[in-house]
Amino acid sequence: MVLSPLMDENRRVRRNIRLGSLGAALENYDFVVYLYVATLIGAAFFPSGTDTLRLAQTLAIYAIGFLIRPVAGVLIARVADRVGRKRLFVINVMVMSAATLVTGLLPTYAQVGWPAPILLMIMRVAQGCAVGGELPAAAVFVSEHAHRGGVAKAGAFQQAMTFVGLLFGASAAFGSSLLATHLTPGTPSLAWRLPFIIGGVLGIVSVYLRRNLDESPAFQQQSRQPRRTQPRPVRDVLKNHGGAVLFGALVVSGLAVANIAYITFWPTYLQVSVHLSATEALAASLISVVGALVMMPFWGRVADRHGWRFVLLWAAGVTATGTVLLLAVLPGLPRGSSIALWIGLPAAVGAGAIISVVPGLVSSVFPAEVRQTGYSLSYNLVIAILGGLLTLAMVGLLSALGSGAPMYVGFLACVITVLAAALVSKIPLYLGRGVEQAASDTTGEVLAQEGKTP
Repeated sequence: MVLSPLMDENRRVRRNIRLGSLGAALENYDFVVYLYVATLIGAAFFPSGTDTLRLAQTLAIYAIGFLIRPVAGVLIARVADRVGRKRLFVINVMVMSAATLVTGLLPTYAQVGWPAPILLMIMRVAQGCAVGGELPAAAVFVSEHAHRGGVAKAGAFQQAMTFVGLLFGASAAFGSSLLATHLTPGTPSLAWRLPFIIGGVLGIVSVYLRRNLDESPAFQQQSRQPRRTQPRPVRDVLKNHGGAVLFGALVVSGLAVANIAYITFWPTYLQVSVHLSATEALAASLISVVGALVMMPFWGRVADRHGWRFVLLWAAGVTATGTVLLLAVLPGLPRGSSIALWIGLPAAVGAGAIISVVPGLVSSVFPAEVRQTGYSLSYNLVIAILGGLLTLAMVGLLSALGSGAPMYVGFLACVITVLAAALVSKIPLYLGRGVEQAASDTTGEVLAQEGKTP
């Protein structure tokens, strides 16, 4: 009888964390699907001009979603800090799901002319607005629901779900292409429409599931305190928590650099510099992604047990070791060697460790009343800048630095992570391990988290 309420509470915590992480999977799903079918979208919405011009126009519309994220994310975060995580959480997924579904149903240029690319751009703007609020919202939500000794593990699970979305998006795009080519050759548009329709339907299902989410205990505790008005929330967060914002941006920079070097740019690099076929590069990329995904919960448990500094140093060390291995082995591999499929796995596992710590750590450096706004500032500004520019810069770096360019960028992620490890003990924490260092005005929140510890 004593254990029953505790077991029920643990089930509720796990349910909230799992459902809260669904949006991260959907966001990455949409990210991958659009890139995998970009050439088909270009042919459907920009029929004139060269293949390169069509692809550039398609990716320009894709980039609009990144550019809108910082502004939308901060505005959505401010509302979440005032009215609650749950309400905005559900609305974000509704907007994202609707925009994804409608994208799969849009008329093409051949059907309606110039309004077609404009409608596509509007859908990307809507998705960018939703995603700008979704990922920070998901990170804060799962971190606040986690037990005090499980904040890092909860955040690592959310990041693992983003990689699940990546894998599912690649599979959906590949399967739809096969379906349109071999089973229904008379409907070529199905190859780009079906993945978006699937994503939209999955999003609608997640909205239904999220109806039963509980508001986070940290926000409930904070909402019972006298409200301090913040007419200029961004300015106030920068003024009162500027150090936390800069530290959060530093940690997110490590994520962005590691992710681009060894996850998102990796298949392109293998084709351009290692001369693998597109199929082989995809297989190598999937091996790396699965390896990083499987290890993420382990890194979260390590952080919960031994602290953020410990896991950051290990993440940097594993990534650096994998990077040295790549520099030593990859240039000498004979063309077509099967070792190239697996050689990126150690560095990808290290990159996954860097990526896995971000939700829990960045959520922990802000008090509840500004947590969503602070996280959104740290995350969206860095992703908007590095997410687009560094990917483009990698092409130029290959010309300037040669085939080792991704590895040099990987070393940069290690340096950033070591710097974060050196600074983390100087930053007050409001969730998870180390909350004793937090300011006294957050004692209620700390006690609320401790009260939920099994």
